[in-house]
Amino acid sequence: MEKMILDKMDLNILATLARDCRTSYRSIGLRGGLTPKSVKSRVKNLIRSGIIEKFIIRVNPAGFGYRTAHILVMRNNNNEIFKEKVIESIKQFGELAYHVHHMGRTTMAALVIQKPLDKKIIQSLNDSLKPAIVDRTSVSEQPVLKSLSETDLRIIKCLLLSGARTGISEIAKELGISEKTTTRRLDSMKEGHLVEFSIQCDPASMIGYIQFTILIHVEKPHYRSVYEHMYSEFQENILYHPSIIDPDDRLIFILFAENVFVIDFILAKVDSFEGVKKADTYILTKLQFYDEWLIREIDERLLSSHRPFSDKSIKTSSHFTQ
Repeated sequence: MEKMILDKMDLNILATLARDCRTSYRSIGLRGGLTPKSVKSRVKNLIRSGIIEKFIIRVNPAGFGYRTAHILVMRNNNNEIFKEKVIESIKQFGELAYHVHHMGRTTMAALVIQKPLDKKIIQSLNDSLKPAIVDRTSVSEQPVLKSLSETDLRIIKCLLLSGARTGISEIAKELGISEKTTTRRLDSMKEGHLVEFSIQCDPASMIGYIQFTILIHVEKPHYRSVYEHMYSEFQENILYHPSIIDPDDRLIFILFAENVFVIDFILAKVDSFEGVKKADTYILTKLQFYDEWLIREIDERLLSSHRPFSDKSIKTSSHFTQ
């Protein structure tokens, strides 16, 4: 795999695709003064070099009646075998949405769960992870504004299997529906906080840049203002923004910087924002998203409906078994 030295235009393309990977080459080109053909060529190079590992669709678990648990684990060593053991242990307690390894001895995982993580479950998790320890946990349930229809489920599955940048015409042809319906359903799911689109980048392939996570604990009334402040200050450096599966009292961003001094500057700046309780940074070594739980959930719901071509809404529960 050939290595690639990124220029400013490549970084702008990455930041745009990270915010919405379905952004057209034409729209990206208009922002940077490039032709669609030139943007497409650059994106292909980013994929070929391994910087863009895949285009992803993130789906809100609340649309299926689930919550998301975020677990930060402190490992007792940093070897690869132990890192994977931590992930395998965490998977016993829910379905993985994503996991992140940081430089040093921390791992964060997002689990899709149905029941809350009570003290008994957390103790079992601690026991299974020993000698590593659970540093902190939080559970979130981001509200959805609409229900998922069977057509929505089929569109999501198509994007999961064919790629999140699959074109409207290709989706419509694959599912036997109109392009107008496809566009309308995708827009509706985005507006209803059910789906969003991004990219998965390989930290090791971004030569000359460091990927880092910044975890911002915020006062809830200031969540939106801090979010907007981050984009007004650091838009060109953001690779991952707070998603529909993240907690509502903290913001999780992944950014890139040339060196640790820039990271330190960004952290100090974020700490000064009104409404920020505290902010921590972690240098990223691996980020992995998982779709298995989602494909299985979609298949089960489509199978149980017995009407795969109808637009009947899939009901989601608003209460959870305690």
